[in-house]
Amino acid sequence: MSKPVLVGDVGGTKIRLALASSSLGHVQLHNIKVYDDPTIPSFEDAIEDYLSSSDVKPKSALFALAGPIADDGSIKLTNRTWPRVVPSVIQSRFLIDSATIVNDFAAMARAIPEIPNDSFETVIESHFSPEGPILVTGPGTGHGVSTLIQSVTGGWHVMTGEGGHSAFAPRNMREAAIRDVIARTYNYVSVEMIVSGRWLMPVYEAICELERVTPEDLSPQNILDRADAGDKVCVEVCKFRANALMGAVGDAALITGAHAGVVLTGGVAERMVKWLRTTEASDRFLERGPMSPFLAHTPVSVLMHDEAPLIGAAALALE
Repeated sequence: MSKPVLVGDVGGTKIRLALASSSLGHVQLHNIKVYDDPTIPSFEDAIEDYLSSSDVKPKSALFALAGPIADDGSIKLTNRTWPRVVPSVIQSRFLIDSATIVNDFAAMARAIPEIPNDSFETVIESHFSPEGPILVTGPGTGHGVSTLIQSVTGGWHVMTGEGGHSAFAPRNMREAAIRDVIARTYNYVSVEMIVSGRWLMPVYEAICELERVTPEDLSPQNILDRADAGDKVCVEVCKFRANALMGAVGDAALITGAHAGVVLTGGVAERMVKWLRTTEASDRFLERGPMSPFLAHTPVSVLMHDEAPLIGAAALALE
Protein backbone atom coordinates (compact mmCIF):
# COMPACT_ATOMS: atom_id res chain seq x y z
CA MET A 1 0.00 0.00 0.00
CA SER A 2 1.29 3.47 -0.91
CA LYS A 3 1.92 6.23 1.61
CA PRO A 4 -1.26 8.19 2.38
CA VAL A 5 -1.96 11.42 0.52
CA LEU A 6 -4.32 14.12 1.76
CA VAL A 7 -6.97 14.80 -0.88
CA GLY A 8 -9.86 17.21 -0.97
CA ASP A 9 -12.83 18.28 -3.06
CA VAL A 10 -14.23 21.78 -2.62
CA GLY A 11 -17.29 23.09 -4.40
CA GLY A 12 -19.62 25.95 -3.69
CA THR A 13 -21.52 24.05 -0.99
CA LYS A 14 -19.47 21.22 0.53
CA ILE A 15 -15.87 20.40 1.44
CA ARG A 16 -14.74 16.77 1.43
CA LEU A 17 -11.37 15.70 2.79
CA ALA A 18 -9.86 12.22 2.99
CA LEU A 19 -6.64 10.25 3.07
CA ALA A 20 -5.94 8.29 -0.11
CA SER A 21 -3.69 5.34 -0.85
CA SER A 22 -3.23 2.82 -3.63
CA SER A 23 -3.28 -0.95 -3.27
CA LEU A 24 -2.79 -3.26 -6.25
CA GLY A 25 -3.53 -0.38 -8.57
CA HIS A 26 -6.83 0.53 -6.93
CA VAL A 27 -7.53 3.86 -5.23
CA GLN A 28 -8.67 3.62 -1.62
CA LEU A 29 -10.10 6.42 0.52
CA HIS A 30 -9.88 6.53 4.30
CA ASN A 31 -11.28 8.80 7.01
CA ILE A 32 -13.62 10.77 4.74
CA LYS A 33 -15.00 13.89 6.38
CA VAL A 34 -17.61 16.22 4.89
CA TYR A 35 -17.97 19.88 5.89
CA ASP A 36 -21.09 21.79 4.87
CA ASP A 37 -20.85 24.70 7.30
CA PRO A 38 -20.94 27.90 5.20
CA THR A 39 -19.29 29.89 8.02
CA ILE A 40 -15.90 28.13 7.72
CA PRO A 41 -13.66 31.16 7.13
CA SER A 42 -11.10 29.52 4.84
CA PHE A 43 -10.03 26.25 3.27
CA GLU A 44 -7.00 26.15 5.56
CA ASP A 45 -9.31 26.12 8.58
CA ALA A 46 -11.04 23.01 7.24
CA ILE A 47 -7.65 21.32 6.72
CA GLU A 48 -6.62 22.30 10.24
CA ASP A 49 -9.73 20.69 11.71
CA TYR A 50 -9.30 17.54 9.64
CA LEU A 51 -5.62 16.99 10.47
CA SER A 52 -6.16 17.73 14.18
CA SER A 53 -8.41 14.66 14.39
CA SER A 54 -6.11 12.35 12.40
CA ASP A 55 -3.19 10.28 13.66
CA VAL A 56 -1.72 10.23 10.14
CA LYS A 57 0.34 13.22 9.03
CA PRO A 58 0.55 13.09 5.22
CA LYS A 59 3.54 14.55 3.42
CA SER A 60 1.75 15.35 0.17
CA ALA A 61 -1.65 16.67 -0.80
CA LEU A 62 -3.82 17.32 -3.85
CA PHE A 63 -6.98 19.38 -3.73
CA ALA A 64 -9.69 19.76 -6.36
CA LEU A 65 -11.27 23.22 -6.11
CA ALA A 66 -14.00 24.88 -8.18
CA GLY A 67 -12.42 27.67 -10.19
CA PRO A 68 -9.70 28.50 -12.71
CA ILE A 69 -6.10 27.83 -11.65
CA ALA A 70 -3.75 30.81 -11.80
CA ASP A 71 -0.24 30.66 -13.29
CA ASP A 72 1.27 30.34 -9.79
CA GLY A 73 -0.93 27.32 -8.99
CA SER A 74 -3.26 29.23 -6.65
CA ILE A 75 -7.02 29.58 -7.00
CA LYS A 76 -9.81 32.00 -6.13
CA LEU A 77 -12.93 29.88 -5.80
CA THR A 78 -15.75 30.95 -8.10
CA ASN A 79 -18.64 30.40 -5.67
CA ARG A 80 -17.03 31.15 -2.28
CA THR A 81 -15.83 34.36 -0.65
CA TRP A 82 -12.68 32.75 0.81
CA PRO A 83 -9.24 34.26 0.39
CA ARG A 84 -7.21 32.87 -2.50
CA VAL A 85 -5.96 29.32 -1.81
CA VAL A 86 -2.17 29.13 -2.28
CA PRO A 87 -0.32 25.77 -2.31
CA SER A 88 2.88 27.18 -0.76
CA VAL A 89 0.91 28.56 2.19
CA ILE A 90 -0.65 25.13 2.81
CA GLN A 91 2.77 23.45 2.61
CA SER A 92 4.26 25.87 5.13
CA ARG A 93 1.36 25.84 7.58
CA PHE A 94 0.92 22.07 7.69
CA LEU A 95 4.52 20.97 7.07
CA ILE A 96 3.58 19.19 3.85
CA ASP A 97 6.33 18.52 1.31
CA SER A 98 4.10 19.14 -1.71
CA ALA A 99 0.61 20.51 -2.21
CA THR A 100 -1.12 20.70 -5.59
CA ILE A 101 -4.36 22.36 -6.63
CA VAL A 102 -6.39 21.21 -9.64
CA ASN A 103 -9.73 22.27 -11.05
CA ASP A 104 -12.56 20.30 -9.46
CA PHE A 105 -13.69 18.99 -12.82
CA ALA A 106 -10.22 17.66 -13.57
CA ALA A 107 -10.73 15.40 -10.55
CA MET A 108 -14.33 14.67 -11.50
CA ALA A 109 -13.28 13.57 -14.98
CA ARG A 110 -10.34 11.50 -13.76
CA ALA A 111 -12.70 9.60 -11.44
CA ILE A 112 -14.83 8.22 -14.27
CA PRO A 113 -12.59 5.21 -15.14
CA GLU A 114 -12.31 4.31 -11.43
CA ILE A 115 -16.07 4.11 -10.73
CA PRO A 116 -18.20 0.97 -11.24
CA ASN A 117 -20.83 0.91 -13.98
CA ASP A 118 -23.72 0.62 -11.53
CA SER A 119 -23.05 4.19 -10.37
CA PHE A 120 -24.29 5.61 -13.69
CA GLU A 121 -27.92 6.27 -14.71
CA THR A 122 -28.50 6.07 -18.46
CA VAL A 123 -30.09 9.09 -20.14
CA ILE A 124 -29.38 8.29 -23.80
CA GLU A 125 -28.34 4.73 -24.56
CA SER A 126 -25.91 3.64 -27.26
CA HIS A 127 -25.36 0.09 -28.46
CA PHE A 128 -22.03 1.10 -29.95
CA SER A 129 -18.68 1.47 -28.20
CA PRO A 130 -17.08 4.38 -30.02
CA GLU A 131 -13.58 5.50 -29.19
CA GLY A 132 -12.71 9.10 -28.46
CA PRO A 133 -12.93 11.71 -25.72
CA ILE A 134 -15.41 11.56 -22.85
CA LEU A 135 -17.12 14.82 -21.94
CA VAL A 136 -17.61 15.19 -18.18
CA THR A 137 -19.84 18.10 -17.29
CA GLY A 138 -22.71 19.06 -15.09
CA PRO A 139 -24.49 21.45 -12.78
CA GLY A 140 -24.02 21.56 -9.05
CA THR A 141 -23.68 24.87 -7.26
CA GLY A 142 -21.95 25.98 -10.47
CA HIS A 143 -21.45 24.22 -13.79
CA GLY A 144 -18.18 22.49 -14.68
CA VAL A 145 -16.84 21.15 -17.98
CA SER A 146 -13.88 18.87 -18.67
CA THR A 147 -12.74 16.34 -21.24
CA LEU A 148 -11.18 12.94 -20.51
CA ILE A 149 -8.90 11.34 -23.10
CA GLN A 150 -7.20 7.94 -22.89
CA SER A 151 -3.57 7.92 -23.99
CA VAL A 152 -2.03 5.30 -26.24
CA THR A 153 -0.26 3.86 -23.19
CA GLY A 154 -3.57 3.32 -21.36
CA GLY A 155 -3.30 6.27 -18.98
CA TRP A 156 -5.69 9.18 -18.79
CA HIS A 157 -5.32 12.85 -19.61
CA VAL A 158 -7.79 15.54 -18.52
CA MET A 159 -8.39 18.91 -20.15
CA THR A 160 -10.37 21.52 -18.24
CA GLY A 161 -11.85 24.89 -19.06
CA GLU A 162 -14.60 27.24 -17.97
CA GLY A 163 -17.27 26.09 -20.40
CA GLY A 164 -20.02 26.60 -17.85
CA HIS A 165 -19.59 30.34 -18.36
CA SER A 166 -20.20 30.18 -22.12
CA ALA A 167 -23.24 32.11 -23.28
CA PHE A 168 -26.66 30.51 -23.03
CA ALA A 169 -28.19 30.05 -26.50
CA PRO A 170 -32.01 30.04 -26.52
CA ARG A 171 -33.66 27.75 -29.10
CA ASN A 172 -37.08 29.45 -29.28
CA MET A 173 -38.91 32.67 -28.45
CA ARG A 174 -39.97 31.52 -24.97
CA GLU A 175 -36.42 30.65 -23.98
CA ALA A 176 -35.25 34.00 -25.35
CA ALA A 177 -37.87 35.75 -23.22
CA ILE A 178 -36.66 33.97 -20.07
CA ARG A 179 -33.07 34.87 -20.96
CA ASP A 180 -34.05 38.50 -21.52
CA VAL A 181 -35.74 38.79 -18.11
CA ILE A 182 -32.59 37.49 -16.40
CA ALA A 183 -30.38 39.71 -18.58
CA ARG A 184 -32.14 42.84 -17.31
CA THR A 185 -30.43 42.27 -13.98
CA TYR A 186 -27.25 40.40 -14.92
CA ASN A 187 -26.59 41.48 -18.54
CA TYR A 188 -24.51 38.46 -19.60
CA VAL A 189 -26.42 35.18 -19.21
CA SER A 190 -24.26 32.06 -19.14
CA VAL A 191 -25.18 28.38 -19.27
CA GLU A 192 -24.33 28.17 -15.56
CA MET A 193 -26.89 30.88 -14.80
CA ILE A 194 -29.61 28.75 -16.40
CA VAL A 195 -28.82 25.23 -15.17
CA SER A 196 -26.92 25.39 -11.87
CA GLY A 197 -28.27 25.18 -8.34
CA ARG A 198 -27.05 28.63 -7.41
CA TRP A 199 -29.16 30.21 -10.16
CA LEU A 200 -32.39 28.24 -9.75
CA MET A 201 -34.36 31.10 -8.20
CA PRO A 202 -33.64 33.70 -10.93
CA VAL A 203 -34.92 31.20 -13.51
CA TYR A 204 -38.02 30.44 -11.42
CA GLU A 205 -38.67 34.16 -10.85
CA ALA A 206 -38.26 34.94 -14.56
CA ILE A 207 -40.86 32.32 -15.50
CA CYS A 208 -43.18 33.61 -12.76
CA GLU A 209 -42.89 37.10 -14.25
CA LEU A 210 -43.74 35.85 -17.74
CA GLU A 211 -46.73 33.93 -16.32
CA ARG A 212 -47.75 36.97 -14.25
CA VAL A 213 -47.77 35.08 -10.98
CA THR A 214 -46.12 36.02 -7.69
CA PRO A 215 -43.01 33.93 -6.95
CA GLU A 216 -42.89 32.03 -3.68
CA ASP A 217 -39.97 31.14 -1.44
CA LEU A 218 -39.48 27.58 -2.69
CA SER A 219 -36.62 25.12 -2.16
CA PRO A 220 -35.29 23.06 -5.09
CA GLN A 221 -37.17 20.04 -3.72
CA ASN A 222 -40.38 22.09 -3.48
CA ILE A 223 -40.07 22.95 -7.17
CA LEU A 224 -39.47 19.32 -8.11
CA ASP A 225 -42.41 18.16 -5.99
CA ARG A 226 -44.73 20.78 -7.46
CA ALA A 227 -43.58 19.89 -10.97
CA ASP A 228 -44.42 16.24 -10.28
CA ALA A 229 -47.88 17.39 -9.13
CA GLY A 230 -48.40 19.30 -12.39
CA ASP A 231 -47.79 22.91 -11.26
CA LYS A 232 -47.48 24.85 -14.53
CA VAL A 233 -44.63 27.17 -13.52
CA CYS A 234 -42.56 24.45 -11.83
CA VAL A 235 -43.04 22.08 -14.77
CA GLU A 236 -41.71 24.78 -17.08
CA VAL A 237 -38.75 25.44 -14.76
CA CYS A 238 -37.77 21.76 -14.87
CA LYS A 239 -38.34 21.35 -18.61
CA PHE A 240 -36.53 24.57 -19.46
CA ARG A 241 -33.49 23.73 -17.36
CA ALA A 242 -33.31 20.13 -18.61
CA ASN A 243 -33.60 21.23 -22.23
CA ALA A 244 -31.04 23.99 -21.76
CA LEU A 245 -28.60 21.59 -20.12
CA MET A 246 -28.92 18.95 -22.83
CA GLY A 247 -28.58 21.62 -25.50
CA ALA A 248 -25.42 23.02 -23.94
CA VAL A 249 -24.03 19.52 -23.41
CA GLY A 250 -24.69 18.70 -27.05
CA ASP A 251 -22.82 21.85 -28.08
CA ALA A 252 -19.85 20.86 -25.90
CA ALA A 253 -19.87 17.28 -27.19
CA LEU A 254 -19.88 18.57 -30.77
CA ILE A 255 -16.95 20.89 -30.02
CA THR A 256 -14.85 18.29 -28.19
CA GLY A 257 -15.72 15.31 -30.39
CA ALA A 258 -16.91 13.33 -27.36
CA HIS A 259 -17.84 10.16 -29.23
CA ALA A 260 -17.03 7.89 -26.28
CA GLY A 261 -19.74 9.40 -24.15
CA VAL A 262 -21.03 12.24 -22.02
CA VAL A 263 -21.18 11.94 -18.23
CA LEU A 264 -23.34 14.45 -16.38
CA THR A 265 -22.38 15.04 -12.77
CA GLY A 266 -23.46 17.13 -9.80
CA GLY A 267 -26.42 17.22 -7.48
CA VAL A 268 -28.63 19.14 -9.89
CA ALA A 269 -28.14 16.56 -12.66
CA GLU A 270 -28.87 13.75 -10.20
CA ARG A 271 -32.22 15.31 -9.29
CA MET A 272 -33.09 16.03 -12.94
CA VAL A 273 -32.72 12.52 -14.39
CA LYS A 274 -36.46 12.22 -15.02
CA TRP A 275 -36.53 15.46 -16.97
CA LEU A 276 -33.27 14.79 -18.84
CA ARG A 277 -34.76 11.53 -20.16
CA THR A 278 -37.69 13.23 -21.88
CA THR A 279 -37.82 13.11 -25.67
CA GLU A 280 -37.68 16.89 -25.82
CA ALA A 281 -34.46 17.04 -23.77
CA SER A 282 -32.87 14.16 -25.70
CA ASP A 283 -33.67 15.90 -28.98
CA ARG A 284 -31.86 19.01 -27.75
CA PHE A 285 -28.74 16.90 -27.46
CA LEU A 286 -29.14 14.95 -30.70
CA GLU A 287 -30.50 17.50 -33.17
CA ARG A 288 -27.51 19.20 -34.78
CA GLY A 289 -28.76 19.95 -38.26
CA PRO A 290 -26.41 18.48 -40.89
CA MET A 291 -24.14 17.26 -38.08
CA SER A 292 -26.82 15.27 -36.24
CA PRO A 293 -25.16 11.94 -37.21
CA PHE A 294 -22.03 13.11 -35.40
CA LEU A 295 -23.67 12.54 -31.99
CA ALA A 296 -26.10 9.80 -33.00
CA HIS A 297 -24.18 7.06 -31.16
CA THR A 298 -22.88 9.10 -28.21
CA PRO A 299 -24.21 7.72 -24.90
CA VAL A 300 -25.23 10.11 -22.13
CA SER A 301 -25.39 9.12 -18.46
CA VAL A 302 -25.64 10.73 -15.03
CA LEU A 303 -23.04 9.84 -12.39
CA MET A 304 -24.60 9.01 -9.01
CA HIS A 305 -21.58 8.95 -6.70
CA ASP A 306 -20.92 11.57 -4.00
CA GLU A 307 -17.25 10.68 -3.57
CA ALA A 308 -16.30 10.86 -7.25
CA PRO A 309 -14.19 14.05 -7.06
CA LEU A 310 -12.26 12.64 -4.07
CA ILE A 311 -11.60 9.44 -6.02
CA GLY A 312 -10.42 11.48 -8.99
CA ALA A 313 -8.21 13.67 -6.80
CA ALA A 314 -6.69 10.53 -5.31
CA ALA A 315 -6.10 9.02 -8.76
CA LEU A 316 -4.36 12.22 -9.91
CA ALA A 317 -2.27 12.38 -6.73
CA LEU A 318 -1.20 8.74 -6.85
CA GLU A 319 -0.39 8.54 -10.57
